Amino acid sequence: MRKLAPVWAAMLLMLPAIVKYPAAAYAEEPQRSFVIIAETDLYAREGGGGRPLGSISPFQNVLLAPGAPFSYYDERKPEEWLKVRTWLGDRWIRDDERVLYGTYEERKKTLTLIGTARLFDWPDVETDTGQSLAPQEIMTTAELRYGPKYVINAISASGKSGTWYQVETIWMGPKWIHKPALMENVHAETVDYDLKLSGTETAYEVPYEEGKGEAVEPGIVHTIAKWQYSPQAFFVFTWYKVRLPQGERWIKPEHEVLEDYKALNETVKLTTKTRYFEERMPSYDRNVWLEPGAYKAVQSVGEWTQLETPAGLKWVNLERALLERPEGMVPIEKTVKLTAETQTYRFPATGEMAHLKGFFSPQEVQAFEKWTSPEGAVWYHIKTFSGTEWVKQ
Repeated sequence: MRKLAPVWAAMLLMLPAIVKYPAAAYAEEPQRSFVIIAETDLYAREGGGGRPLGSISPFQNVLLAPGAPFSYYDERKPEEWLKVRTWLGDRWIRDDERVLYGTYEERKKTLTLIGTARLFDWPDVETDTGQSLAPQEIMTTAELRYGPKYVINAISASGKSGTWYQVETIWMGPKWIHKPALMENVHAETVDYDLKLSGTETAYEVPYEEGKGEAVEPGIVHTIAKWQYSPQAFFVFTWYKVRLPQGERWIKPEHEVLEDYKALNETVKLTTKTRYFEERMPSYDRNVWLEPGAYKAVQSVGEWTQLETPAGLKWVNLERALLERPEGMVPIEKTVKLTAETQTYRFPATGEMAHLKGFFSPQEVQAFEKWTSPEGAVWYHIKTFSGTEWVKQ
């Protein structure tokens, strides 16, 4: 059998049986869990020598012996040894292809395959039988979760961890499947909005790319569920469950999509000065404002609305606008005292701080606007050396 590839330590959350050593000297060191997947000999000392004292049969979970040298950050070479706890006491075994870092559990479980799963004779990718299970409901009898042998980096290692499931087949007996696509792992949130597709996409009956699928032309589709998952570190994929004329389908877009999309042809009244943006991205640029008045809205995407303005099409966040410049502001000319205890804010009602306590030395600044919150708090818009900010007094 070929040695299974080592996996990254960030996947250690997959490894159960994390317990504390009873000895005080090792009270903070977790025990490592290993699975023996083939007959493994036990020796009294590292490196073997002499006749083995016994053996461990598959499939058995064993723990690293307390105080045994071990680090996920050191490369595990082919002739490495592990000191593990056994019924004979602490003994040594070879850390070879017969040992996986993880846990094994016998448990019957009903699962739903959403993609084709290849069958293996053993939890080893070199034992491929050439046969597969089509998408269907299956009964598993055991599962083996494995993790890293040593840390390489997040991207390479996260893709090498996973789970083996043992299944009972009618024509071949017990076999294994490796990291199958399961409907039970699809944790989609319910949504109810239109999705605008900017390019031709492919739809599938399940959230799994297999087969040709069905082409969906650019346009608007209604979305009823959204599922985001990360199969590898630093990569996040999104599936949308949509309603099409032929029924409900899943799409993982390859082109830009607009969530919660609405085409508009209506007038929007701005009751206060409102910041505008070129893209649907927030920023702290406080130099671009639309004056109060009526504007034509052409579309909305979530909390963003696109307006026709004298400067062209611009995006605004209508709900946030009333927090950045609430109604009821009045112009004033007032001297405001700042101390080392003063905190300033970018806007009066968003909670975003500009400077924390301790930034300002005692001084006097000029306020040019005032706003009183519904709770009675008085806010002053002041000029500082770093621009305009808000202070509550």
